[in-house]
Amino acid sequence: MQPYIDTECASIRYDADNHALVTLWKMPPLPSEFREHMLDLLSAMEHFKTGKVVADTAKMGTLHPVDQEWASTEWASMAVRAGYSHAAILLSKDIFSKMAIEDTMNSAADNVTFSYFENMETALAWIKSV
Repeated sequence: MQPYIDTECASIRYDADNHALVTLWKMPPLPSEFREHMLDLLSAMEHFKTGKVVADTAKMGTLHPVDQEWASTEWASMAVRAGYSHAAILLSKDIFSKMAIEDTMNSAADNVTFSYFENMETALAWIKSV
């Protein structure tokens, strides 16, 4: 996988075999880090011309409600314009984090096909099939 962005709290890589972006949260982000990373993800979609994303949110923690709202409205509309079409999401075991991610994705359900996975292998297999 080709590295695109790698920070202390998250990374984005391009998986050429699956023509998809793989984003990994390494730790819970501050609100500014969350938004910066999500904007970097938009840039990566445009750069690699793919709307397929595998997101490992297991270590992301719980999003602040303001960030959750921003992600499901402003960011989601920018992402769809950038080609965002499919998301394979690895969820945290933490129920609050899991609920926040599910709420955010459900608000984008009209424009993005998504599914939840327990491991990276099955998430990558699904994203390859779409």
